[in-house]
Amino acid sequence: MNNRFISYLVLTLFSSLSWLYSQSVNLDSFQKIQALNIQECAVVQVNASWNYQNRVKIEKLADLCYVAEIDLNNKSIGAVIQKEWNIKVVPTIIILKEGKEVERYEPGISMRFDEREVFDKIKKEIK
Repeated sequence: MNNRFISYLVLTLFSSLSWLYSQSVNLDSFQKIQALNIQECAVVQVNASWNYQNRVKIEKLADLCYVAEIDLNNKSIGAVIQKEWNIKVVPTIIILKEGKEVERYEPGISMRFDEREVFDKIKKEIK
């Protein structure tokens, strides 16, 4: 077998297994965002790719409810989401129950969360 084929095969294998490492859904279209309305419980993190280092690993909550992320740098939805959802700072974490916002977490001026503290608050809210 040639090396190029083997490289392609390995890359394909790792790409297909990426769901093992990340169970949050990237909401990159309005159709996917509208699908939040059918979720009993959802935790959505709104962030921007330039602020990725301050991202909270919400995929750790996937066993409790639906988890998803929105990147405000997405040209087709970012500005609309920022305005419609009144996003003032990133990351912002929003808990939705049956499509309605029930809680919102915004970091302070550091634009960072204490992950353990925010997880405890989220778990308390969704149970």
